[in-house]
Amino acid sequence: MFYISRNVTAPAPATLNVAADHDALFLSASSAKVFSQWYGFGEIPYYDRTPCTEYYARALSIYAQASADDAPDFDAVVHNHTGALCGVFAERVMLKSSRASLTDKDVGSRWLGFSSSATKCATPMQLMQYFERNVSLNNILLVTGDIADNEDLRVNPVALSSDTINLVKLTRTESDIAVVAVSTLFDGEFSGGIYLETNDGLQQKYNEHYQLNVAKVVGRCLDKANLSLEQVDVILPHNVNVQTWKKLTAKLGVGMEKVYSRNISRLGHCFGGDVFVNLGDFYDGMKAGQTAHCLAVAAGIGASFGATVFTITKGKDTE
Repeated sequence: MFYISRNVTAPAPATLNVAADHDALFLSASSAKVFSQWYGFGEIPYYDRTPCTEYYARALSIYAQASADDAPDFDAVVHNHTGALCGVFAERVMLKSSRASLTDKDVGSRWLGFSSSATKCATPMQLMQYFERNVSLNNILLVTGDIADNEDLRVNPVALSSDTINLVKLTRTESDIAVVAVSTLFDGEFSGGIYLETNDGLQQKYNEHYQLNVAKVVGRCLDKANLSLEQVDVILPHNVNVQTWKKLTAKLGVGMEKVYSRNISRLGHCFGGDVFVNLGDFYDGMKAGQTAHCLAVAAGIGASFGATVFTITKGKDTE
């Protein structure tokens, strides 16, 4: 078990309406209607042409302000993004910015900086597994999110991606949010994920296995946490469309009302950051002293799947 002691989602410079601002989102008017009325996407946080390095520096500044009373004693700064955020030398640029924004030069000099360079929604859960197993690391700053400045990043067949950056501190020091169990699953038969060719039968087969794989990874995670699905208070989704979640909840045998789906319409799909964005938003809405078991679920490109159980006891230790 380990903990989350700081979870900050940086606001984007602008917000676009999916229906009204469809051109800026690489959508036709008819496609925008499908994404808004059928898939449930209302607004998308937008980078507003801000240069990537400046955009990331803004997010770091917001995190630093929120963490002014928390010493930046990180063993590593980990970036989960596509590589587009700061180009080929993303790790160097981001690590340099992190040190400049959060520490003095001497304190940050020992930080390990690396990037997963992947859009897989389950990658943050894989990174949490790495932290759980690597006991030599005590604190990690995990950065998720990207700038979707082209059509391939912004629009995929099941979701609209937003320009949302989240920063979360993973720690072994006890805090309000306990990471009780993490499980991941990779189905190598469908390495193309949502981009599989539709004319070879693999896409249909992938869709059939999608729900089965989600159910499988959820079952493994709940077993590790020694919880039943009935004991889970809320499901924190990856923010793909509401229609997908209606199918998944039917497969899992729970009602759609158990899914914390409000950020699909407010924030869109935040790449790998959905789990932490939704966790932070749900935490903010809890009352002091309240306890909740949260099940986060993600499924990503490459047929990667992940599930995490968080147990929250709302107090004063996490912001």
